[in-house]
Amino acid sequence: MAQKFYQFRELCEENLNPNAHPRPTSQDLAGFWDMLQLSIENISMKFDELHQLKANNWKQMDPLDKKERRAPPPVPKKPAKGPAPLIRERSLESSQRQEARKRLMAAKRAASV
Repeated sequence: MAQKFYQFRELCEENLNPNAHPRPTSQDLAGFWDMLQLSIENISMKFDELHQLKANNWKQMDPLDKKERRAPPPVPKKPAKGPAPLIRERSLESSQRQEARKRLMAAKRAASV
């Protein structure tokens, strides 16, 4: 996990460097951060399961108890600074990437429950 954060830091530094080739875009950084967020949520859910096991005297819970457990609420995103980009400026590929990212996040959340 630490390696992923280090890689994200390097990508941010390359994004700020005008001489970097290829220079990561802000969308690249947002996509990478979304993937990191999924990993963080997965780890958080595993810790929640450990706390529940400890509370249950380290015995596995019934499958019915697991279904009653709710997923953690989604982490709110920070508002973007500066002027908001126009929707029409987004390319079709960008929209498709965002939709694919959302589907992947939903699928991973569903698989971890």
